[in-house]
Amino acid sequence: MATSEVAALPRAFGGPGSGPGQFRAPSGIAVDVRGRVWVADTGNDRVQAFTRDGALVRVLAGRLKAPEGVAVDAAGNVYVADTGNRRVVQFSWWGGFVREFGGFGRPRAVALDPAGRLLVDDAGQRRVARFDTRTGAALTDTTEPISSPRDVADDGLGGVWVAETGNHRIVHFGASA
Repeated sequence: MATSEVAALPRAFGGPGSGPGQFRAPSGIAVDVRGRVWVADTGNDRVQAFTRDGALVRVLAGRLKAPEGVAVDAAGNVYVADTGNRRVVQFSWWGGFVREFGGFGRPRAVALDPAGRLLVDDAGQRRVARFDTRTGAALTDTTEPISSPRDVADDGLGGVWVAETGNHRIVHFGASA
């Protein structure tokens, strides 16, 4: 993003607290195709969505415990790393529960690849797993353990980048370099 584009956005929104539009330890952020900004509000056990101007448009709460990561697909489905409940939850963009992906030790971050498959950074099991978002089926895991993975990104070429905080490095898995 060019510097002039950054300057056109609001400088900040939110603030400390538990009221609508406030945060306690925001940790994950995603922007959907409509420009809404989704924030994993870890300390308040919720995810909040805002317009680019900072107006609150949606709150996902009630079923979440210490969510740390959020991703949104092209159809508007929201994927939340529900860290405290050891699962990933899929919601429709308006907040309806769709499904959960379980079997995690501590999911901390989520991302989507170009095919719409879900990547989950699971710090508790020292891995990154890939799931089919249509069926919920597990597809692949990383080929070696990862020490304290903190974030994950797809490179668009069949590879996955992982922020491995335990070894203070960035790791790449997959076909591209």
